[in-house]
Amino acid sequence: TPKLEVEVPEAYIIPQQWYGVIELMKLNAINYQTLKKDTTLTVESYKIDTYETRRSPYEGHYQHYNTTVKSTTKDVTFRQGDIVVNTAQFGKRYIVETLEPQAPDSFFNWNFFDTILQQKEGFSPYVWEDIAARLLKLDPKLQIKFNVKKSYDPDFANNWFAQLDWLHKQSPYYEEAHMQYPVYRLISG
Repeated sequence: TPKLEVEVPEAYIIPQQWYGVIELMKLNAINYQTLKKDTTLTVESYKIDTYETRRSPYEGHYQHYNTTVKSTTKDVTFRQGDIVVNTAQFGKRYIVETLEPQAPDSFFNWNFFDTILQQKEGFSPYVWEDIAARLLKLDPKLQIKFNVKKSYDPDFANNWFAQLDWLHKQSPYYEEAHMQYPVYRLISG
């Protein structure tokens, strides 16, 4: 397996609703601070790009593997009570190996964040067809990406539902939380 290398962030931010993960930080003697008030920070954010899932369980889990992410920098508002885990501490290796989703033993690969993999909102092809046509008309770059994908992917080119689904996922209507990894990276500036 290829070796994964990541730049270790100054800290990771874990929203408080992921208490199972926070509990494991506590159990492993990882120090963290709790945000005293709602705070907007510029952070590195991951979207899960690809992953595979084992067909048979291991220790009661259908583990993920070959996980890849897409990274962006954005402003996120965190809530009072969310957790900041500084990486400059004794448990640094544990922190990075569990919170980087691509790492083999990450909490993502051990199914802690599987709810982000479920798309809650689909689309109605009947309604979406007109919206998709309008999007392509208004966004020449999207039109080019769409045409390129059709030109190199014959299955996609011949599948109207796959085309509508792809356009839906490129649109502002697509559910923001789907595939959004809920742990954020604070990079020192």
